[in-house]
Amino acid sequence: MKILNASLFCGLIAFSGFASANVDSAFAFKSASADKLFVANAGEVMVTFISKTAAYSNDLFLMGKSNKVLNNQNSAQGQQFSLGSFQAGAELAFKIVVNTTGDTFFSGLGNLNADNVVHSAFKINTDNTVTMGFEDIMGGGDKDYDDIVFSLSNVQMSNAIVASVPEAQNYAMLLAGLCLIGAIKRRRN
Repeated sequence: MKILNASLFCGLIAFSGFASANVDSAFAFKSASADKLFVANAGEVMVTFISKTAAYSNDLFLMGKSNKVLNNQNSAQGQQFSLGSFQAGAELAFKIVVNTTGDTFFSGLGNLNADNVVHSAFKINTDNTVTMGFEDIMGGGDKDYDDIVFSLSNVQMSNAIVASVPEAQNYAMLLAGLCLIGAIKRRRN
């Protein structure tokens, strides 16, 4: 009976891990982004506005520049904006100013933000493009990072920083496999 209880317990844990893994953003961001963006090749970097779900008005800025790149309420889906030309390896960092609340959130580490929470996430695409999204609510909101979503061309994430982020369903499958092996071993004994 102990084997059955252990197996049932492991199965419930694995199922709950799998269920939570499937509650994913529509944009399938790989992780909250504490990583850094760099220009891949010398030349122009373009921003393409993808979408927004926010009711709040958010302005996107490239750090070090005073002019906003775009506003999530006034930009059309697919609209492109030039960030300018850069040398290969130049680091790019962003911030959003939430006009509705007066809050400002930065890409990168959570300690850059007043609430100590990471407010940006990324998805690495092909051909040196990255899709990036921001969360615009203090405390991290719903953490879906789709309040302002845009892609960047001619960029890459830092190879030294970016590591493969295991997804929750991988942990659930690993846990289920370990539980199964444990149950088989106990049964044999």
